[in-house]
Amino acid sequence: MYSRLIFFAAEQGAKAAGVFCFALMLCAVAPVNGCSQQYLELGGLYQGENLLVVNEPSADGVGFCCYEVRVNGMLTSDQVNSHAFEVDLTALGLPLGKGLSVRLTHRNGCAPRVLNPEVIQPSPGFQLVAFEAVPSGEVTWTTREEHGRMPFVLQQFKWGKWVDIVRLDGKGGPEERVYVTAVQPVQGENLLRLTHLAPDGTLEVKGEARFQGDVPEVAMEYEQRSQILKFSRSTQYELVNEFGTVVLRGVGSEATLRYLSRGEYFVNFGARTLSLKKR
Repeated sequence: MYSRLIFFAAEQGAKAAGVFCFALMLCAVAPVNGCSQQYLELGGLYQGENLLVVNEPSADGVGFCCYEVRVNGMLTSDQVNSHAFEVDLTALGLPLGKGLSVRLTHRNGCAPRVLNPEVIQPSPGFQLVAFEAVPSGEVTWTTREEHGRMPFVLQQFKWGKWVDIVRLDGKGGPEERVYVTAVQPVQGENLLRLTHLAPDGTLEVKGEARFQGDVPEVAMEYEQRSQILKFSRSTQYELVNEFGTVVLRGVGSEATLRYLSRGEYFVNFGARTLSLKKR
């Protein structure tokens, strides 16, 4: 019979990043040639570094524990017949940020140990060379030494908090990278900051930029009959209920409140916050 024991830990990123998983699996499969096979599998993203493996002698004293390494299904030429070896990921010509599945097949009664599994678990980080924003809303930043191909999230301080306004995929790598995007200015001071988002949701925050927005103030009108909230121009908005929970958010010149319960709400839009009572 087949038996399987799986240990799995998962880390989730945000919307455009999808889901990143770090997996550690120990599986026993049916005997092959009278010898039970097992494998240790790690999943992650290529970050430019190799994995180091401690490889003990097999339980029966013949040979070493791990005898085969596959990366993304392909057999490698790593020198596994030793007490320690390196899974040479750099020799495979992988682009930074490439998804990895590393399988170490080993004999029964022992297991290899990976000393540095963190090298395929990306953490946020980069060097910010320049970060500029102009009144038109154009934002430019230059980076180097990006820790993997993780998204940048541009945030704006408004409504008493930092709000995500733009998300761009990072390119990764040590080279200088230039990113250009545009934001919707609000009236008065516009304060921006740049963050690097890891798959587990942690942020690396770097730099601030500010400019004065010379744009008309956004006005709001609520049509009770149609239950439509109208703004004088397109704007980012959110509705917050009396418990402080955001129940609706979006970007546009109007929002339909038909499906919201009756009650008091705070409407965040433009650079303002106003109260609204839905009957």
